[in-house]
Formats: sequence, C-alpha cells, structure tokens
Amino acid sequence: MKRGKPDFWLILVTFILLGFGLVMVFSASYFKGYTDPHIHDSYYFFKKQLANGLVGLILFFVVSNIPYETYRKHVGWILAVSVILLLLVPLLGQVHNGAKRWLGFGFLSFQPSELVKLGMIIYTASIMVKKQPHLDKFRRGLLPPLIIIGFVSALLVIEPHFSATMIIILTSLIIIFCAGARFKHLMYLFLSGVPVLILVMLSGSYRVDRIKTMLNPLSDPTGDGYQIIQSLIAIGPGGLTGVGLGKSIQKLAYLPEAHTDFIFSIISEELGFVGGAFLITLFIFLIVRGVLISLQAPNSFGTLLGIGIVSSIAIEAIFNLGVVTALLPVTGVPLPLISYGGTALILKLTSLGILLNISRYRTKKTKAAKPDPVSRQFRI
Repeated sequence: MKRGKPDFWLILVTFILLGFGLVMVFSASYFKGYTDPHIHDSYYFFKKQLANGLVGLILFFVVSNIPYETYRKHVGWILAVSVILLLLVPLLGQVHNGAKRWLGFGFLSFQPSELVKLGMIIYTASIMVKKQPHLDKFRRGLLPPLIIIGFVSALLVIEPHFSATMIIILTSLIIIFCAGARFKHLMYLFLSGVPVLILVMLSGSYRVDRIKTMLNPLSDPTGDGYQIIQSLIAIGPGGLTGVGLGKSIQKLAYLPEAHTDFIFSIISEELGFVGGAFLITLFIFLIVRGVLISLQAPNSFGTLLGIGIVSSIAIEAIFNLGVVTALLPVTGVPLPLISYGGTALILKLTSLGILLNISRYRTKKTKAAKPDPVSRQFRI
C-alpha cells in the first residue's frame, strides 16, 4: 500500500481536545491539590496529566508511523497479553473506591481494562475480516468471536468494571455489524443478551442503587444522590457563558471527582452552554472525521479498525455526558482526552495514532471499483 500524508484535521482536533482538557484539569483540580494534606500542591494533578499527555503524544506519533496491518499480524499476542493482564487483576490488583481495577509496579499503576478496550477492537476487526466468507452462518461466523468477547467481558465483570464491559460489548457489536453480519443474527444476540445484562446489573446492590439514584437523585441527597445533585448544581448556574474560567464554586470540595468523571460539570459551570457546546462539537467533528477516514481505508481491516476506535471514543463520551446530566446511572467512565487519568489518556492518544496511520493509506473509492464487503454497509 502506498503511504501518504496523515490527516491534518485529525491531528488538529486531537491537539485542541488535549489542550482543552489540560486547561480544565488544572482549573478543576488546583483546589483539591492544594487542600489535600498528602499533596499540598495546586499543580499536582495538572503536572501528572501533562506528563501523561506528553507520553501519549509520543505514542500518538510513533504508532502513526507503524502500518496498521502490523496489529493484524500480531493479534494473537495482543489478545493474549490483554487476557493475562485481566487475569492478574484479581490476584495482584490494587483497590480504589471499592473496586480492584489497577495493577501497580512501584510508583507506576495502570488500568488493564483500558488496554483491553484497544486490544478487543484490534481482535474483533481482525477476526471479522477472517470470518467474512462465513458471516451468513452464526455458528461458524459469529460464535467464535462472541465466545472471546464474552470471556473478556466476564473477567471485567469480576473486577467489577461493568462500564468497561458495556463499552467493549457495544464497540464489538458495532464492528460486527459493520463487517456485514446478518441483521437476524444481531437481533437474536440482542434479545438473548439484554436479559443477561439486566441480571448482571441486578446482581450488585450498588448498581441497583445507582439506577434508583438516577431516577430520583433527591431520594438520597446526602448519600448516593449527592454526586449527581452537585453535578446538576454546577451545570445550572453556568448559563450561556459560565461564571468564568477558574471561578467554579462546586469544585471547592462540593463535587466529588470534579477533575475526573465529572469534569464536564465544571466546564459547564465555568464556560457555560457555549463552552459545553464547543466541546461536544469537537467530539462530533472527531467522530465524523474518524468515520470518513475509516471508510476510505484501502481494505476491510482498516475500515473496521478505524470504526472500532471511533465507536469506543463516541460511546465513552456519550456515557460520561449522560452520567453528569443524570440521564444515565453513575458508571465511572471518564470523558475521553479531557478527564484526569493517565492510562485512559495515553491509550486514547495511542488509539488515535492508529487512526492517523490509517489516514495515511486512504483511497478514494471510484464508481467503477468493486466495493468490499464492509463498504456495502455504508451508503453516503
């Protein structure tokens, strides 16, 4: 394949989102950093996010120069490493906020689930290309990848990390649909999978409490409903243009996780509807650009890989925005490229680096050209 120039607009929107996130992480976290007796440094979270952002940018440009077909050749190793890391979490994992999701090595710690998200995108895209001739047969075409997806999802549920499970399942289903799976098979999957997901949700009392809180946060204003109420209190006063950058009241020990999962609440308070709409517009532009790049990939693997990366980012953004506006139960999903968090930021930039590499090999489909199986799923 002939390699061309990377997509300028993808680089630009990635840098804008990253810069916007760094500014807002500092604004949302400087009070917490200064008042925390173990830190006492207003710049603590900003410096860590900046360092992680620089690491992520290095990987962003490094992987943008690695042909994306390389991942298909080594998909077995990628899947094996992902599963091994997940298996290590129950044995060696670190507990934070009641969940064992982190692995630590000295002063370093990371969430294997973030790596697994990318690994499963690569695996699902690869296996669906391989199973392309058999997609009309459920047992031979869809069952093998579904077994792997189910096994990985079960490991995540054990942590417990239900939000990561949902992200992986939804992203994988989008890839499977785009690969050309029969609608009838997907409907069977949906009808059989929904009861299982409901049972998993009801199996944990804290998940049930989160659903009740979403439906009526005022039912427990000092307990489970506190975070959602404080989030809505932050969003409300923002109005059209906000109270001003750095002038949030809710980040002053009122809103928990103000610099992580609920950073959009602070953005809305400080920058108002204009700031929130600007950020959402950036995400929409990133998603649309990513889809266009994927559709112009020279082969099915490139298309499915790109669609998977874009879908994962879109799903996480929707989940996060749904939580902070009380439209979804609290899930612990960060806002991609914006929320504080090292592993998530580095892996998202790495994923976008892969998408950038796909853009180097874009080909414009001609009318005379025979469309591949994936391109038939999309009509522009």
